[in-house]
Amino acid sequence: MDCSTIEGNRPQQSIGAFRRLAGWLAGSANRFCRLPRLDLSVMPDRVKRDLGFLDGRDPYYEDERMR
Repeated sequence: MDCSTIEGNRPQQSIGAFRRLAGWLAGSANRFCRLPRLDLSVMPDRVKRDLGFLDGRDPYYEDERMR
C-alpha cells in the first residue's frame, strides 16, 4: 500500500513573521544598547567607600610607556 501526498504551493507565513520580529529587534536595539552610567555625585559615601573611591589614594592611570 502506498501513501502519496499532494503538495500545494502556499506562501510562507514564517518569512513575514521573521521580518516583523527582525524589525522589532532592530527598532528596540537602542533601548538595550544604552548602558547605565555610574553617577558618583548621587551615590552615598558608604557605597563609594565599598567601591574603593574613598580610600585616600590617587586614581590609577595607565602609563603610556607600558602600552
